[in-house]
Amino acid sequence: MKKKGRYVVEASYLVPVICILLVYLVFFTLYAHDYAVCVHTVLTSGVKGCYQDGRTGEKRREETEKELAQKLSGRLLWLEDEAVEVQVNPVRFTIRMSGKGSFLPVSGIVIEREIYRVQPCETLRRSRWMRD
Repeated sequence: MKKKGRYVVEASYLVPVICILLVYLVFFTLYAHDYAVCVHTVLTSGVKGCYQDGRTGEKRREETEKELAQKLSGRLLWLEDEAVEVQVNPVRFTIRMSGKGSFLPVSGIVIEREIYRVQPCETLRRSRWMRD
């Protein structure tokens, strides 16, 4: 008689644990997706905005912020309150993006990337690995 209810008790502990693990897996996937999208968008917008084409620093900053907001508007799944800060120097282009989501116990996503404004073609030509 004591052995008949043993499987029910074990299942009553295992089923909720498995369900909670699956829910956390889905939440982690949403977080990882948004983090990857944010990093990719920050880097592509930064590389596009750092080229010297006669624009002023303020104009570059405005265009980069607008482009980032436009690209991130329909792609994010978890992130809700995103804030973008762009700083333009003669030497580097700094982009900082941060945001928070609603249902994960994570403090949020903070991405800060510095893209140096060097001449990439000249750097590639002078590097040693191109000669081999």
